[in-house]
Parts: sequence; structure tokens; C-alpha cells
Amino acid sequence: MKNKLSYFYKVLILFLITVLSTSCILTVFSARQLSDSLKSKAWADYQSGLRKNAQTWTDLVSEIGQLYQAITLEPQTENFFSMAEFDAVQDYNTYLRVKKMYNINPFVTAICLYNEIADYALYCGTDSIPLAGLWEQMAGQNGKLICLDKRTDNGEEILILGYPVYMDSFDRPQGGIFVALNKELTATHIFGERTCRQMIFHRDGALLLSGEENTPLLKAIFEQVNPSEETCNEIISIEGKKYLCSTYRQEDTFFVRYEEEKAFMLPLSRQRNIFLLVCLLVMAISACLQFLIAKKLYSPIASLRETFSKSRFADGTAMGEFELIQQVYEKALDQVQTLEAQNASYLPRLKADTLRRLLTGSIEPVQAKEIFREHHLEIPFSGMFLASIQIDCTPEDVLTRGIVQTGIRKCLLSELSSLFYVEAVPVYNNEVIGLINTKEDGNATFEDLVKGLEKIRDALLSDYDIMLTIGLDGVISEMEDCRPVYARVRQLQKNRFALGDNQVIYPTRVMELLPKPLSWPEPLMKEVLAAFRKGDRKLFEQKAADFMDTISQYEYGSASLMFARLSLEMAAGWQLPGAGENIPAMEIKMNPATRGEAMAILQEAFSVFEERKQDAEQLKGNRHYKKIMESQEFIMTNYSDCNLSVDMIADRLGYSSNYFARQFKSITGFYVNDYIRQIRIMKAQDFLNNSSMTVNEISKATGFTTPNYFYSIFKKETGMTPASFRERMEAAE
Repeated sequence: MKNKLSYFYKVLILFLITVLSTSCILTVFSARQLSDSLKSKAWADYQSGLRKNAQTWTDLVSEIGQLYQAITLEPQTENFFSMAEFDAVQDYNTYLRVKKMYNINPFVTAICLYNEIADYALYCGTDSIPLAGLWEQMAGQNGKLICLDKRTDNGEEILILGYPVYMDSFDRPQGGIFVALNKELTATHIFGERTCRQMIFHRDGALLLSGEENTPLLKAIFEQVNPSEETCNEIISIEGKKYLCSTYRQEDTFFVRYEEEKAFMLPLSRQRNIFLLVCLLVMAISACLQFLIAKKLYSPIASLRETFSKSRFADGTAMGEFELIQQVYEKALDQVQTLEAQNASYLPRLKADTLRRLLTGSIEPVQAKEIFREHHLEIPFSGMFLASIQIDCTPEDVLTRGIVQTGIRKCLLSELSSLFYVEAVPVYNNEVIGLINTKEDGNATFEDLVKGLEKIRDALLSDYDIMLTIGLDGVISEMEDCRPVYARVRQLQKNRFALGDNQVIYPTRVMELLPKPLSWPEPLMKEVLAAFRKGDRKLFEQKAADFMDTISQYEYGSASLMFARLSLEMAAGWQLPGAGENIPAMEIKMNPATRGEAMAILQEAFSVFEERKQDAEQLKGNRHYKKIMESQEFIMTNYSDCNLSVDMIADRLGYSSNYFARQFKSITGFYVNDYIRQIRIMKAQDFLNNSSMTVNEISKATGFTTPNYFYSIFKKETGMTPASFRERMEAAE
């Protein structure tokens, strides 16, 4: 007993020394980490708050911008700015309209409309806006104005947003609309209740908004922050004091929050001290508990020795109790490992996972072979077929998808395992891959395999009301063939477009049902386009159905090309009856999965055409209509210029870039850059079809800066590479 107690205390003392020393080190380290963590969290909170402030600021400026647009759209306002001299009636009417909009926004304290021609200002709210200085500043920069200024009556700081008004020329504004915002109310809205130590600066250093007086401290803080970075967290020193400063840049506006380091660190120090105290207390309690627990646990060791000595793993060579326990434990562990090695229940899962990764490209065949060899897995790849079972309409519910996928795997095994070797591998949520081979002693045929897959298809339709598209191809000779065969099967499944849903698709079936050589249905396509341009919906739907009947006789690659060409012709634009102007181009999806989807796309395009035609007639009364039509002609003529841009076209027409872009979008329904890109792609398709120019030459001729960029945009718009498009068009001729 004495030896046992001596051994017990030696172990306990060693344990306590180790635990206490480790705990002390971890406590000090944790205290430091806590301090850094709390500081990092504070930085993160600051940045999060600044981003929210930026978004709130952006929303407020946008609201004032909408108020400005609403004012400018009023006929009374337009008449006001057209006055050459003061008109009391017009002044009063304009005031009434502006007064209604003034009352909408609680932040607005005053609205001032200034007509430079008449040199007259109309005020709604207070007339204390420093108009003279603001107008000079706006006229000098010829653009929107945001600044912090003081009222002329009491010197109270107000936030001013000024917007230029153009009438006949965009060179210089003929007037302006100035909106004064309550600084305190705006600061509370932007910064929240904690308005102090937060501010907004312009890039030039001008203070736009703050929750406190504009003191030299605020200016000094901005001078030391880094305006080149979007976000910045740093400690700055001003007049012997250190400040924690966080900045967030949004375009030309900087959002700043600062805190004196001394005040900031005070709660951190308190938390750190509390943490240290708690850690010390926990260590003391832990030491006491360890002593009591160790003493209590030691008492059963004698009985354990008695029990372990009777074990078949004890050979009597161990002298001490722990040596005996170790001996029995090691031998028992060896036995457990031996049993686990004999248990191969996990091997099917390993096999399925390896095949899934092989088919999807997550691992290379060399790696898959190594896994198979290491775990003694074998699959008869020679002469193997690959079947992809795709769910046509994937259930939304994840649980339901799992049930359907499990049902497919069970059907594969139950229907085919009697005649075939089958490996069922779930690949995606809506797909199961079957690796199928005839058994060595069997005489099953390909027809038996097709019949089995058809039974599986019918069973899933009956049990789950789920339709399947099953692609089947082969023959696999070795593991390296799996991935390319899988790719062919996925391509075969696309013939669902012509063959319809719930089909078993394999090469000979495609050849039997879609045997026709590629022949471009040019006359029929012209009939569809003629009905489309004529605006006869009934005739269009009839001709479109005939067109779909025709292309559904071809394999998917040819059918998709024919549909894509028809879509491009429809999307390119068309002539109004009896008019010289074009209705702008529109976007049409070019890669439908089924015939029904393709027909729905064409019907939707016809509906868009009717809406666009009505809109085009209405837009002819727009005073900017002819200018926008001129811009379209300019784009059609100069699409090959790689420098063609919104700024170039706007400058040519005498518009500002933003104003031109808005008018172009309003009249055509397209963003300018999107329209330019679509015209260039159409011209590139014409070159590919009707010239011998190389892809690089076509890229340069259509205004793309680099061949790689042209390649990327062309594939994105058409679904195929330029070379593939040219090959398809040559095959169709």
C-alpha cells in the first residue's frame, strides 16, 4: 500500500505541476488574445457601422435626387425656369407644386429654385440659404453640388444638395434647385443615436456632415487618414492624444468614426482583468478537483488488476498495475484492429465515392486505380455500358430528391442485377449513373439492358410521378474511358429536345429516329420571320410550330443551331410597317432543353415584339427620339472602332454621358454598351458565315480589343465558340 501511495503522489504532483504551468501560460496567452480579439471586434463593428452609414447616406441622397427629378418633371417648374422676367402668377403656381413636395421629406428644411435668366429665386421653407455662393460654385463645376454651409440668418449649419437645371444647352446650367437638409436630424438618421465622433467628408477634405461642431480636430483627423484605400483602421496621434480611427470610402465620399484610445481601452482592460481573475479561480478549483478525483479513481485500480489478471490477454509478465493494464489494452486493441480489418462494410461506399469522383473529374484515373488497388476493389470495366438516369423535373424538397435518387438506385439493382453486373453511383441531386456489364456466365443482350432501363423508367413514373431521361452508351474498355463515355451520354440526353421526355436514348435509337442529313430549312424560317414582322400572332404560331416540327427531326446539336439562328434573326431587330425606323433589338434565349420550352420562348418573343412596337410608336413623339435613332445609325456605322463608347456618342450628339445613357435606355430599352456588344456579335456572325477571315481578323474588324475577349463574349452570347459556329454554318449549307 505504501508503494502504491508513493506512486500515486508522484504522479499527482507531476500532473499538478504540468497542469498549473500549462494553465498559467495559456492564461497569459488567452488574456493577450482576448485583448486583440476585442479590439478586432471593435474594428469590425466600426466598419459595419460605417457601411450602414454609407448605405443610409446613399439612400438619402437618392431620395433627394428623386425629389429633384419630381420637381423638374412638373410643367409649372419647366415654365418657371423658362421665365425671362418675374411672373407673379407663374411664381405662385410653381410655389404651390414645390410646397407639396417639400412636405414629403421630413429632412428638408428649405427648397430654393433659382432662375439665372430672370435672376430670381423662389424659396419654399426658409429663405436663409446662401444662394449666391452656392450658385457660383455650381455654375463653376457645372454639376451636382453637395456641401455643408451656414444659414444667412442665424449661422446654423445646414446640409445643401444642389442640382443644375438645363434648358437649351448642356454647356452651362440655366438655373438650379437647392435642397437644404436639417443637419441634426440628418446626422441622427445617418449615424443613429450615437452621432458624436462620426462624420462624412468629401474627397477634397470638405466636411459634409458630422454629429458635432466643425472643430480643428475633425479636420486634423481627416488629414491623417488614408483616402487611397476603401477601408482603413489605424491609430493616429493628434496633439499628444491617440485616436482609433476607422474610415470607409464610397466613391468620393469618406465615412469616418473615431474614438480616443484611452476611453476605448478602458472597457477592454476591465474585461481582461475579469478574465484573468476567472482563469485563476478556475485553475485553483481545477487543482482541487483533480486531487479529489485522482484519489477517488485510484481505489479501483486494485480491483482492475484482479480483473485484468484473469484476462486471456494477460501472460503474467507484467509486474505493476499500470503495466498489466497496458499489456491487456494493447493486445485487445490489436484484436479490435484485426476485426476492423476484416469488416469490409465500408468498401461499397468507398467504391461508389471513388467512381463518383472519377466521373465528375475530381480525381484522375491514376488516383482512382491506386484506391482500388489499395483496398482490393475490382470492377469489370471491359465491355461495360454507362447509363445516366436524369430526373427531368427535380423535386424542390431535398428529402424528396434523396428518396427518388434512392429509389432509382434500388430499381437499378433489382431490375438488372439478375442478368448484369451493376454499380449504381449517385452523381448529383437529380442524377444516378449506372455502370453495367454482362456477367461472365450470362448471355444477356443489349436489348435486355434497354428493356430493363425502360422498366425502371416506368416504375419511377408510377411510384413517384417522376419522368426520367436515360442516356446509354458504351463500350468502356478500361477505367480511363469512363469520363469521355460519360460526356457522350450527357450529350445524348440533350436529344430529349426532339424525342421528348421520359425516354431511353442511345446512339442507334437517335440514328433510327433522327436519320435526316442536315439541311437548312431556309424557306420555312423566312415564313416564320415574315409572320413575326407582320405581327400576325396566329400565323406566327402556326409557322413556328411547323419550324419546330422540322428541326425536331434532327439530333440536338443541329436542332439547337437552327433554333439559335432563328432566335438571332428575331432578336436582331425589324422594320415597322411603312416606317424607316427600326424597333431595337431584344434578347432571346437560344438553348432550350425541350421543344415545349423552345415554343414558349418564341411566343414570349412575339409578345415582346408587340409591346415594343407600341412603345416605338409612342416614342416618336419624344423630342430625343431622332437623336437616339441617329446614335443607333452611328453605332451600326462605327461598330469596328474599339474606342466606341457612351462618352464618344454622347459628345457627338451634344449630351452629357449620363443624360444620353438614360434617354437611350428609356427609348430603346437597352443599355448603350449592351446594344454595342449585340451589334458587334451580329456582325461577327455575318463574317463567320460569309467570309474567309480568321477569328483574329474578325475580332479586330468588329471592335473587340483582344481575340480572347471576343472569344469569351461570343461564346457567352451564342453558346458556342466562333470556330464551332463557322463549322455548323458550313455544314448547314
